[in-house]
Amino acid sequence: MLVADYVAEIRHRILDTPHVVSHSLGYEDRPPIGAIVNGTIMFSDGSRLYVKEFLQLRPNPIRLKYAYHCASPTQSLIFRYDNARDPAARPLSTYPDHRHTPDGLLPSSGPDLASVLREAAGYIRRDQQ
Repeated sequence: MLVADYVAEIRHRILDTPHVVSHSLGYEDRPPIGAIVNGTIMFSDGSRLYVKEFLQLRPNPIRLKYAYHCASPTQSLIFRYDNARDPAARPLSTYPDHRHTPDGLLPSSGPDLASVLREAAGYIRRDQQ
């Protein structure tokens, strides 16, 4: 798969997500089979979802590293999913995958971007809908 095709799929998912008002995506090929995708998705209440993925594209796309950081309109943490080798996450059963919340770290199954977009859209304040 080409990185441009992968990014086109991401764009399609973003455009299907409620409350998205804008987005910016970029990518870099990392020959021979890798790529980096990053971007920002803005929601109607001013909150943002920051996306970073490091991928192996061939033979099939595999997400090697990722971070999905959701921030409020004031840029405070709502949640973040990542698989960074965070020493504080080592005791979690899903290590290295974990979820950051304002209350601390939680186990995570390493959700895909479509799930994270749905979760982020669910945080939009009702008075902004």
